[in-house]
Amino acid sequence: MSGAAGLDLNLLVLLETLFVEGSVSKAARRLGVSQPAASKGLERLRRHFGDELFVRTPRGMRPTARALALGADLQRVLADLRRLVEEAPAFDPTTARGIVRVAMSDAAEFVLLPGLVERLGRLAPALDLRARPLDKARMSDALDRGELDAVVGVFPDLPKRFLHRALWFEQFVCLMRADHPLCTAQMTLEHFTRYPHVLVTLKDDAEGAVDRALAAVGAARRVAVTVGHFLVVPQILAQSECIATVASRFGRAFAASMGCRICPPPVEIPGWTEQLVWGQGTDRLPLQRWFRALVVETAQALEHPNRLQTI
Repeated sequence: MSGAAGLDLNLLVLLETLFVEGSVSKAARRLGVSQPAASKGLERLRRHFGDELFVRTPRGMRPTARALALGADLQRVLADLRRLVEEAPAFDPTTARGIVRVAMSDAAEFVLLPGLVERLGRLAPALDLRARPLDKARMSDALDRGELDAVVGVFPDLPKRFLHRALWFEQFVCLMRADHPLCTAQMTLEHFTRYPHVLVTLKDDAEGAVDRALAAVGAARRVAVTVGHFLVVPQILAQSECIATVASRFGRAFAASMGCRICPPPVEIPGWTEQLVWGQGTDRLPLQRWFRALVVETAQALEHPNRLQTI
């Protein structure tokens, strides 16, 4: 008997069909092949297993003892192979259990997580979410190893091996306390650079996109305070004359909830696109595909808050 590597898997399907039909011609018709092709296939099976497998009788072809022994395992093997290659069943979020792990910047968390958690609770009540801070230095390794299912943030130099989807376009606004001295004046470049600023950054320096935009027009500001996350910014603004230049959605939220004032910056600052990024290893997994669709739906609702909230 030759090794398993020399056996065409289609021959196993022929063997299975011969058990059912008891005839080479009927097996050929069922499989959509010619009778000579089926006969040649049976000859190859006989050579491979070193047995006649089927012998002719007045009532058709009868399997040999060797064929009957093979048949006991054949159905199980072919059933396993079919389950392996057939399309996965439709994903049902209402009964799904598991954990989805995603990393986000704190600004993206602030904007995206409330709506995302609401949808998860309503559409997939047994699915758990683990959101963690976005560490761009470790992001690629975490996606490659499957430690993260997705990340959300701004990635101007994303490695080509990762897949991505734009979520929303963002731009800067200026945020200050409601009774700030500038609230009674039109924001000008002179006003903007006269007052101290607070900058959110994870770096040791105090330069951001605003400073680069100012330098392009020959101006500069004083960054009086740097902080590592956004949520402390409104409290700092409430007790100082600092100005913060932040993402518009963040600014609008705090203008509404904490009585801050927002206005456009007096210098043109490029906007950016928040992206959803994932690895190729999770691209076709049903749970992760559904979750990514949910993230996209939640992001779209930021632009259309009254839209129907369904996936």
